[in-house]
Amino acid sequence: MSEKVTKLALASRVIVVVLQLVTNTALPDHKNDVFRAPIDATQKRTWLDKSIDFTLGGFRHWDGEYFLHIAEYGYTYENTLAFYPLYPVIVETLAKMLHYLMEDFMTMRSCCLVVAVLLNMLLFCKAANILYVMTQRIFNDLNKSWNVALLFCFNPASIFFSAAYSETLFCLISFYIMLECCMEIRFVRTTLALALNIVARSNGLVNFGFPVYFLLRKCILKQTNLLATCLKLVTCLLVALIPWTFFNFFAFRQYCYTENHVNHTQAVVNYAKEKLYVLAGQRFEQQSPWCDNTLPFPYSYIQSHYWQVGFLKYYEFKQLPNFILALPILLFLCWHCFIYLRHFLMKFITKYPLTHLIKEYKTLPFVIHSSFLTLFCIFFVHIQISTRLLCSATPTLYWFAADYMPKSLDKLKLKSKAGMIFVWFGSYVIMGATMFSNNLPWT
Repeated sequence: MSEKVTKLALASRVIVVVLQLVTNTALPDHKNDVFRAPIDATQKRTWLDKSIDFTLGGFRHWDGEYFLHIAEYGYTYENTLAFYPLYPVIVETLAKMLHYLMEDFMTMRSCCLVVAVLLNMLLFCKAANILYVMTQRIFNDLNKSWNVALLFCFNPASIFFSAAYSETLFCLISFYIMLECCMEIRFVRTTLALALNIVARSNGLVNFGFPVYFLLRKCILKQTNLLATCLKLVTCLLVALIPWTFFNFFAFRQYCYTENHVNHTQAVVNYAKEKLYVLAGQRFEQQSPWCDNTLPFPYSYIQSHYWQVGFLKYYEFKQLPNFILALPILLFLCWHCFIYLRHFLMKFITKYPLTHLIKEYKTLPFVIHSSFLTLFCIFFVHIQISTRLLCSATPTLYWFAADYMPKSLDKLKLKSKAGMIFVWFGSYVIMGATMFSNNLPWT
């Protein structure tokens, strides 16, 4: 089955690439005042650079510009610190290797884009396989496992799993942590995966809840030593936070040490002047106030200062189209999580044995996790990112949706609930590729 899932995942990525190419070629890019990675005019573009830009150029828009900029130039501007380092560092490393081999044919800018897209294709195939294995282990239902893989491969946020975004990498590591917790919870592997997860995306820390739940579950069901379990959890968290701590120390050194000199290319400096960005190594008075905090972590400040992220800050009438864009996934998960948790609480209140509930509700931690993320999206983030955040962070969307799927796709009726889900997923795949590749709002 692994080969079958891989072929399905790869086919879905090829479809997204073709959709991006066709729509990006057919429609002109929307001109908006967003971040654009500066281009070094001293680098001469070859025919191969132009071909890459023509073929894959639609994948570098929106946050993709930030990730590719970090991979090419590093954390040159303060606002780039909102994008965690694991994905751009991997892209940078592989792109430098490719550029070393193809220096006469491709610029570093093109190498970064090619590597970013190919890397995401590879990671996506692996993530689809892990999701399939995890679903099969929990539900022991081959038909459901296949439907879950199918839905994942054509999920509403498909464009972000192919573009130069960290969603695919984060999704892969998140699913791996969940699968590991469903199995043996090998301490070293789980801790390492959690450490990588935390420096992949800011919401990676939430996944620490899975080893907490499954280790405590093991304590209850197998009567293992609670003190030893607590020590394991504390050690796991402290070790997992080490890379994140180093990243924050790096950020502090880059932007808060006035004596720290950082060399920038002229293109980077010129763009900073144009956009009035704070450059690394060039902090002036009253800039970067987060540097003066007792715990100088930049993430919350940058999200609030540059993008006005905060509790209910996005609730404006002009954002109504973005709320409509996020409405399907938020309603779907809110309703299904509510039904699931209500059913669990009713049994808990009627004093069902705790061991029985833990055994029966195998997906409880996953539903609690997705409920928290859904509520967080509703109240705190830019609402339109809900689709890609939830599609890349939780398997419950695919599990709930798969419950409506018929045993065979030839029995699918468009007027059924399963048909509505397919229309939702399919339309978002097409619209997402069209909008994103032409720099239209779809983030």
